Amino acid sequence: MTSVLEEKLRTVFSPEQAHLLAEVIREAYDDLVKAKDFNELKSIVADLAQAQKRTEERVEELTQAQKRTEERLEELAQAQKRTEERVEELAQAQKRTEERLEELAAAQKRTEERVDQLAAAQERTERAVRQLARQVGGLSEALGGSLEDLALEVVPEILEYRWGMEIEFCDRDTLPLRNGEYEFDLVIRGQVHGEPLLVLGEVKSNITAEVERFLNLVAQVEASEEIRPLFFGYRLERAAKDLIRDRGAVMVTTRGKYFP
Repeated sequence: MTSVLEEKLRTVFSPEQAHLLAEVIREAYDDLVKAKDFNELKSIVADLAQAQKRTEERVEELTQAQKRTEERLEELAQAQKRTEERVEELAQAQKRTEERLEELAAAQKRTEERVDQLAAAQERTERAVRQLARQVGGLSEALGGSLEDLALEVVPEILEYRWGMEIEFCDRDTLPLRNGEYEFDLVIRGQVHGEPLLVLGEVKSNITAEVERFLNLVAQVEASEEIRPLFFGYRLERAAKDLIRDRGAVMVTTRGKYFP
């Protein structure tokens, strides 16, 4: 480049001047190129500094994010620990529940065994009552007497069996009322668990709703002991049965059946 420039300068200047001017121009050009490169380098360095700053800021953000992640992981770890503890508590509660169920199953088994025993006892009782009814039927045929006579034989046995009553007297008898007196078909005196008891009975082949009249008569009897009304007969109408139950009386049939 200097030789070409020097040739052009020689057309105007002397060879020495042209050579000197060419050298000056070349050095100035070189300095200009170096300054430009330096400025470009400074710009690049500045850009790199900004990029480094942004990188450091991003690294700091990532560091903070990592810290928050670790804190969240610690919270989750604690929550997991509490969950495991709760699961263990539930497992223990389930174990206790299963043990309780086992106890209840055993209790249910004992209850069922007891019910079976009671059912067997009930069956024995029913057999005894049927046997007693057959005995009563045979007694009725053997005696060939009145229904009142049959009641005098059957009712005491029923009361001994049902109430555990200790019989002291059993016969027809006339008792005083508040307004007069009345002859009862059946009068039984005795004790139940050491307490005196007076049973007043009416004997009829067919017990109807007229039982209320007899119950009103019983209410007029004056006695120091407890009084219980009783009916004895072959048949019992439904209306009469309801009255007997409601008034706390009892019924015994010729077959030995007792209710309510």
